[in-house]
Amino acid sequence: MKIMLKNYFKPNQARILTALILTGILSVASGSTLIKGATAASANFSLETSNEVLKDNIKPNQLPRLVANAVLRDLARRQGILIRELQIIDYNQQTWRNGCLELPQPDELCTEALVPGWLVVVSNGKRNWIYHTNQTGSVVRLNEKASESTLVPVQIPVSELPPALDRDVVFRQISSGGFAGLTYQTVLLQDGRLIRVRIGDANDSQRSVRRVSVQQVQQFQRFLERSKFSKFQNLSYPAPNGAADYITYTLTSQEGTVQYNDISRNNLPKNLQAAVKAWNQIAASAR
Repeated sequence: MKIMLKNYFKPNQARILTALILTGILSVASGSTLIKGATAASANFSLETSNEVLKDNIKPNQLPRLVANAVLRDLARRQGILIRELQIIDYNQQTWRNGCLELPQPDELCTEALVPGWLVVVSNGKRNWIYHTNQTGSVVRLNEKASESTLVPVQIPVSELPPALDRDVVFRQISSGGFAGLTYQTVLLQDGRLIRVRIGDANDSQRSVRRVSVQQVQQFQRFLERSKFSKFQNLSYPAPNGAADYITYTLTSQEGTVQYNDISRNNLPKNLQAAVKAWNQIAASAR
């Protein structure tokens, strides 16, 4: 058989056959490349969402473009601001318990059917808005109550940060503003002394020195660590626009500073609220 094949194929015929085989291989490879390219392009297109969705927010189920655009358009219309000033900072798939997406209007009758959809959080860098939507974005509803209770922190400018604590100081609170417009500083020392002074008091006439136990100081330090107070480092939770006569509190530990005001205290993150409560308990228990 080998001899017959050798005699059958002339040199030119062998070259032609080789060329045909190579052409077929290249054709198959090219087709495979085209298929792979088309598949990749299709995948990229299907995962594409609104440019306003936070790029670092990687989730297994992407927010559909139609839903994102519907939410952004509705909020821009309500607030009278440009869509480009808004950004979707979080979203999650939800199954709402009724046809009103759990946000019924006055005197509205809601079907009891379960409705798949999305919970979407939008920000303009100063505050957040929370939306309930159906699966396609044809129905979007603003959760006004939840939106009112969200605060967006801003970074405290370096030039406005208070000085770092001395080594023997555990914690410091600076309060300023209010009707009187006075500023007070209270520091907690390692030995349990709690010293309060009024900034600008030339005679130091309002200085007070009280004490808590060293054990209380150590418990407070451990609580700051458990509540992860350091994660709020150099953040400020501002007062609502138009608010007046509020008191601003600047709290500093050895790990950083955070700022809030008495108007927004109940809307702070839970861990920060707990840290503020623990500090106030220390101050109230001092003798």
